[in-house]
Amino acid sequence: MLRLAALFLCVSFPAQAETALVAVAANFAQTAAKLADQFQAQTGHHIDITTGSTGKLYAQITQGAPFDVLLSADSETPARLFADGHGQPQPYAIGLLTLWAPLAATGLAPADLLQSPSIRHIAIANPDLAPYGQAAVAALQAMGLDATLKDKIVMGQNVGQAFAMVDTGAAEAGFIAKSALPTAAKGYVWDVPASLAPPIQQDAILLQHGAKNPAAIGFLAYLTSPSARQTISQNGYGLP
Repeated sequence: MLRLAALFLCVSFPAQAETALVAVAANFAQTAAKLADQFQAQTGHHIDITTGSTGKLYAQITQGAPFDVLLSADSETPARLFADGHGQPQPYAIGLLTLWAPLAATGLAPADLLQSPSIRHIAIANPDLAPYGQAAVAALQAMGLDATLKDKIVMGQNVGQAFAMVDTGAAEAGFIAKSALPTAAKGYVWDVPASLAPPIQQDAILLQHGAKNPAAIGFLAYLTSPSARQTISQNGYGLP
């Protein structure tokens, strides 16, 4: 018991605080910032966050960017990095896809809404870069609407940009991360069922650059703690 207590003190109150650079998929940016603040309050370690589409972050990592940890928007990218010699991937959240049309009336079937003349632009994340974009394309294909709606589709580099287009009115509707949906969102909101777009497992991975960084190692461990899981759940994610 004394040994465990001593270990906890070493983890919670490090002799020297360290800093880790964490690459975070755009959908998880706000939640990651909250987790980083909580982690710093508990341990003294500092987390610097860089956000972007998973595809772009992966390209930066393979080109030598000094990230210590990646919080991906999928499980495939960490698996590729693991095969290249980085750490063991671990799931940290389940991403959910939502269709949002702030000015549209409720009660319509999703297919009717998307095909209505009032919806001129439908925002999605770029499926070549972002797993949420891939999920949006899968949902449209499952609904048989991918060809019908192709001229309405506008793309952001990541799901955060897709949300911004809907939020500012540049697009009348869009497939966004449920976690980004405002608490008191108005208009049409439809959570895409798993039968159309399976929930997105998001994995984290310790990168080679952070292999000996106590802040990076500790932050990854913190993601599995009850307090971190509660924060993740409260911000619109499922738990792995």
